[in-house]
Amino acid sequence: MKSVMVAASLIMSPSLMASVEGFKDIYLDREQPIHVHSIFCGADLNNLRTLKNSYVYTNTPTIEEGTYYYSSAYGDFSYTFQKIEGQDPSFLMGRGLKTSNQANLVKEYCIVGKVDGLPQQLTRSMNKMTLSVEDPQWDLTMKKLAMFGKPAFGEGVYTDQRTLAKHNAADQAVYDANQAYLAGAKSLFEAQFEEIANTLPKRLADGIAYAYQEDGFIQSKVYPVIEEPLVWTVTAERRYEEQKRQLHQTKQWDKLIQENFDWFFALTQKGNGLSSVALVGASETKINNGVFEKVSTVSATFDDGKTLELDFVITSEQLPDAVFWSLADIQQKALALRNSMVVRTKRELEALKPPESLDVYSDAERMVLFFSPFREKSLGDKYRYF
Repeated sequence: MKSVMVAASLIMSPSLMASVEGFKDIYLDREQPIHVHSIFCGADLNNLRTLKNSYVYTNTPTIEEGTYYYSSAYGDFSYTFQKIEGQDPSFLMGRGLKTSNQANLVKEYCIVGKVDGLPQQLTRSMNKMTLSVEDPQWDLTMKKLAMFGKPAFGEGVYTDQRTLAKHNAADQAVYDANQAYLAGAKSLFEAQFEEIANTLPKRLADGIAYAYQEDGFIQSKVYPVIEEPLVWTVTAERRYEEQKRQLHQTKQWDKLIQENFDWFFALTQKGNGLSSVALVGASETKINNGVFEKVSTVSATFDDGKTLELDFVITSEQLPDAVFWSLADIQQKALALRNSMVVRTKRELEALKPPESLDVYSDAERMVLFFSPFREKSLGDKYRYF
């Protein structure tokens, strides 16, 4: 008769593992049968009531010496099994339990096989179940057992190779869709850029004509006089303050427009006629802070032979963050969704659909602000005057 009592004197034995060093790492192979062992472990084999049930997954009929890795809702942990001198490892082994948030092993003894003399209620719970490679219930069984910890199929990999291949294909599809979105958005942007760029020579000529037409308008402009109310009620005071605010904004706006004109004439000299205007170049499309950006350069030649070049920065709307994710980013985000503890958020990462349209913006949209982007810059930053 085999008895667990022979191991009782080894409970505090220093020969039982002190660390996991020197033990091999053991990972499961999905393409081999998996044996699920139900075992009981504890620090005192003389007190069977203190033993706790655990599950160990192996590709071998028996539990090997080495370290098995698991992941659970409470964190990652490992079991390191060691043979005990003088004991049959098919019945009794030493185990070191280590969690991700502890530095030391919790050393225990494990009954890993049915031993004569054990209480029936204990032996009834000790069994070994084998899952074949093609078992139709494989996924369902492993899912049910996951509450006791999901076994590792590789370092840090707790999803079996077959499922992993399916997930990898889904993650790759998301990445490819993101890249397709980015390429489609770039095509939309560049098409609209060409349309806007082709209007810039006329816009520059119109802007210069507008400056000559409106220059000095602020000197003869008469602003309304805001009179205080005869009776100070709450409504009257609110209306009075609103009128003052609007008048202040109007004056500030007019000042801004005149400053645009002043900048232009200080640079080119008033009375210097425009002889020609044309597109002279464009930069490569680049992404800056999540938007497409491209510069179109327009050149205006004046009667005195001097040339003014203006760089118009044309940008797109903000692109989705997802288009900038690497495949590694996608895999990490997808894994977090699949393994979410909240059922309603447990899903696959969705792929972007190709863009149907894209908003594109230009600094030259409003005539009154035509020169504003340039006059705030240092000479040579956004324009050149030869």
